[in-house]
Amino acid sequence: MADELEHAAGESARPTVELPAPTAAPMVLCLGLALAAAGLATNRSLSIVGGVVFAIGLGRWIACLLPGRGHLHEPVDESARPAPIVAQPERVKRLAAGMPGYRLRLPEQVHPISAGVKGGLVGGLVMPLPALTYGVLSGHGLWYPVNLLAGMALPGVGDMTVAELEKFNATLLVFAILTHVVVSLIAGLVYGVLMPTLPELPKPLAWGGLLMPLLWTGVSFSMLRLVNPIVSADISWPWFVVSQFLYGVVSAAVVLALHDRSPTVAGLKGGLIGGLVMPTPAILWSLSAHHGVWYPANLLAAMVSPGMAELPLKELEQFHADWLVIALAMHVVLSAAFGAAYGIVLPRLWTIPASLAWGGLVMPLLWMASSYGLMGVVNPALQQRVDWPWFVLSQFIFGVAAAMVVVRSEMVHIAPAGSGEE
Repeated sequence: MADELEHAAGESARPTVELPAPTAAPMVLCLGLALAAAGLATNRSLSIVGGVVFAIGLGRWIACLLPGRGHLHEPVDESARPAPIVAQPERVKRLAAGMPGYRLRLPEQVHPISAGVKGGLVGGLVMPLPALTYGVLSGHGLWYPVNLLAGMALPGVGDMTVAELEKFNATLLVFAILTHVVVSLIAGLVYGVLMPTLPELPKPLAWGGLLMPLLWTGVSFSMLRLVNPIVSADISWPWFVVSQFLYGVVSAAVVLALHDRSPTVAGLKGGLIGGLVMPTPAILWSLSAHHGVWYPANLLAAMVSPGMAELPLKELEQFHADWLVIALAMHVVLSAAFGAAYGIVLPRLWTIPASLAWGGLVMPLLWMASSYGLMGVVNPALQQRVDWPWFVLSQFIFGVAAAMVVVRSEMVHIAPAGSGEE
């Protein structure tokens, strides 16, 4: 006992150094400001999200400045102190420009510009396939998606009738091709620059971020088109994809954090936590569209009650206790079921290369969000005519194809910067 007291007293007497506690609050605050500013030029719902993120970051930062908070006292390890400096009179070889190690620039190796150009062109070749498939399956024809693409650069296309958009138009074809080639090349060059700098993604996050937005959105879109097309038309599919992505990433992160627990238990917890945050984008969309907070819940209940979809819009915007119970039951059951599947299946899946994971995630989500927001400001009528699930599928195919081409290309070294002393 006496030895333990002496050891504790010695530990408390050891010198310590006060260090700031690690916090991500400044980055969260800056992200909120960026989102709020971007919403001014795109969609005000983005500003709402930015305001919430800004408030969270600011509150967290203020909490770190309270008395007794925000600092840690780390003991000083005497054995780790640097050894005394011993003078060495020998001359040191000076580095010169071009020598390895002189003003090194990171990353040391990058893909050449030609890799981004090739990746953009290859991705651009396969990218229109889902859009053209949609045009044929929907009965609009091959020229309908082409003319819609031209409408992103030409004003007035959104005012054309569906019959006019289904016909061949040489002017719209030229503008569609130019828009497609330019956007594909720019995106390919961005991929060529970003790929060497992006970190590896943990396997559960990579699969969680890809499976939920793509597979579940595709299944829901196809089933609703067959079973309940009225509800399918009322759903804002870009916001639906964001909700699925949020659920997938949060659920996978919880499963990853609880790796030492039973897979089923970890999956159930991840599914329930993901289910808590999943409705946030849907509620924000509904509020920004002036439908009210109950509209998404009523649409969810209408998926299993076909007669509800035929009710007037005002009725779907009102609070109904029985509909809310149906929506909550569906949401909890589906969230828990998908969470359990995540916990069991994700650890057994093969690892997705970082290039394919980022290529499949960055392009569909970021480009879809920017296109949806800009189109809502520049051409709202055209925004309503774009079939967004097929749009996301096109971006996903482009991202994966471009990433594969870029990553398989050669790497070139970055020359050291500056001018060395001779």
